[in-house]
Order: sequence, then structure tokens, then C-alpha cells
Amino acid sequence: MDTLLQSPAAQAALLAAAGAIAFWLRDVPGLLISWLQRFVISTLSVDSRDEFLFSALVEYMDAHPALRQVNQFTARSVRQGTAHQSLEEDLRAGQAPRAFLSPGEGLHILWVEGRLVWMRRDLQVGQSVFERISLSHLGRSGGWLAGFLQRAIDARAGRESDTLSVYIPNPFHGGDWMRARLGSRRPLASVVLKAGQAEALLADLQRFYGARERYAELGIPWRRGYLLHGPPGTGKTSLVTALASELRLNVCTLSLASPVVTDEKIHTLLAGVPQRSLLLIEDVDAFFRQRDAAHAQVRLSFSGFLNALDGVATQEGNVLFMTTNHAEQLDPALIRAGRIDERVELGLCDEDQLRRLYLKFRPDEADAQRFAAEWVARAPSPAQVQAELMRRFGAASGLPATAAPAA
Repeated sequence: MDTLLQSPAAQAALLAAAGAIAFWLRDVPGLLISWLQRFVISTLSVDSRDEFLFSALVEYMDAHPALRQVNQFTARSVRQGTAHQSLEEDLRAGQAPRAFLSPGEGLHILWVEGRLVWMRRDLQVGQSVFERISLSHLGRSGGWLAGFLQRAIDARAGRESDTLSVYIPNPFHGGDWMRARLGSRRPLASVVLKAGQAEALLADLQRFYGARERYAELGIPWRRGYLLHGPPGTGKTSLVTALASELRLNVCTLSLASPVVTDEKIHTLLAGVPQRSLLLIEDVDAFFRQRDAAHAQVRLSFSGFLNALDGVATQEGNVLFMTTNHAEQLDPALIRAGRIDERVELGLCDEDQLRRLYLKFRPDEADAQRFAAEWVARAPSPAQVQAELMRRFGAASGLPATAAPAA
């Protein structure tokens, strides 16, 4: 036997067999891990491209005691102000953003709700940059992970059931949107327009959202555009907020004077508007007149803006609202058919509108009719009427008598 093992041929055969065994064994750890992942470990992954699920999970982690026991965190700020105002105004009003803390990048091993859980958080870089969070635990059933995620969703939904998400272009990345604040939902009945105007717009939007398949059958892009025009104080912005509230939509506000909004970024911004959103561009006449920039800070060309509105990458299902105080100053190309489908004039108050505005503050039909008959000749805006009614009845309603909110 020893003589056989000493022969070169036998030694070569043994070396070959040992090499084959070693070559096969090198895959065993990977195969074992793969087998464990497939049959013994359950994993759930969520990434930041799903804005709702990712934010819900991150915010739930902030409130979960077990997930606050790590020593490395990632912070995510959420504005707490409910008004449509700047961060500076929020801070002056004592409404600083809140920081939501969640486990930072890397691997974390945690004891959560009576079970061993490990969480990995990574930054993924590809055609876009996004974060991914993966939660894993021993066991083939994903029921606990699904329940954990559902509790996060329920917590987020409960917090936002009476709020409106307002988005602005991300000033740091420039090509995407960030949630700037949460606003209070506004009932449509709180916006007093001429009889039937608000209801007609709501019905039109409901038909639009219910007609996706019909748009596809006709080969028409599933988008809709509205121009709200009229004097200042006639409720243009309030109407958009109320419509979004009634339909449970987001509002994305876009200032064309923002340094983020350029010919290079506008296409990405419009293509990335969150689904089921109303895109609001206010006072559009202030930015372009006769196709020339009318605002010193505008870095966007008129042609670049039009091309972005028409771009095939624009997210289908979104709705554009443009507002202006001077519709006659808009270039016809901006509001042609296909870009703007409906033009709605929100004018000065008529007698019925004055009566209904009065009834909001004081439910006295006879007094309301007298007030309307007296004020109709003045042709006031709803904002002016509201200011007058606040002066008269604000203190009796528990409101400051000399201050008037925006109409």
C-alpha cells in the first residue's frame, strides 16, 4: 500500500481528488446560507422608492422602544406646521421640524417583540440612489413581518388621516420631491365660490380618476390641466387645497423661480410627481410674459417648461393646476388645448356668494340677505368679505376680530 501511495501516478490522483473535493466544498458555505435563507429565515425588504411604505416604516421605528436601543441612527425630519408657509415661518411660530430616528446603515441585531430580528440598512446606487431596509428573523412564516409592516402602515395612516401632504422640489437633490409639511384637510364646503363651481370641478376630477381605461382605449395621455384665473383673493389656492382634501390627494407646489427648477431638472421633476397628486403652479403670469422671463430668478426657459409639460415621461394620472391673476397676459401656447383642459374663472362675489359667506359666520338668513344686497354693489373679493365678517363676528366666534385668514 505504501509503495502504491509513493508512486507518482497515485499521488497525482490523490491530489486531483483532494482538489475536486476542495473545489466542491468551497460552495458549501454559500449553499448552506442560501438554503437557510430559503427554508429557515424570513426576510422583508422596503426601499425608499416607495415613499409611503418606507416613511411609514421609518416613523414606526422611531416610536418602537426596541428599535431605539441601537447606538447608530439615521435622522429624518418631518415638518410639523399645518399652514402652507416656509420653514422660517414655521420656526418663528414655534413649530420646529421633528426628527424621526431609526437604525442607521449597516447590520443591527435586535430583540423585537419576543423574537430575534436582524436588520440591514443599505444605500443602493444604480440609475437612482435609494435606501433599502431589510428585516429578517428565524422561521419560514412571514406573518410576523407582514404584521409588523401593517402596524407601521396603520400608525402612519392614523397620524395623517386628517392631514394633507404638501411637497416641494428637493433643494438638495434637485430632481425629486420632498414632503415639506403636513396641512390640515379643508372641506370643500369651506370654500365659498359661485353656486356650483366647486362641485363641478370635484365631479370633473372624479370622472377623470375613474376613466383611466377609457383614456388608454383612446390613446390619450391620462393627464388633466386646469387654469384658475381671477382677481387676487378669490380662493384659487384654497380651492386646490379643498379639492385635494376631498379626494385624499397630495399637493405638489412648484415655484418656477426656484433655483432648483432649470431646463435640466424640470423634466425629472414632472416625471417624478408622486402618484395621485395635484401639481400646483401659482401666479404663472409672474414668471413668463411674451415667452420672456418676467422674474429675475427664473432659470427655466419658456420652451423648456412647455416641453416638460408635454413630455412623454410626465407621470400619468397627475393633475396640473395653474393659477393667475392676469389670464390675458399668458402666452396662448401655455394654455392651449392639451395642456389646459378647463379654464375656470373665480371672480368677485355675486349676491348669492355674499349671502353664503355671511351664513358661515352667522346663521341668520334675513341678515345674510340684507348684507348681500348691501355689499353686492361694492364687487368685493371673497377675501375682502371674509375680512369684514371677521371684524364683525370674529370675537363672538372665539377668533381675533381684527385678523382675517387667507381666502
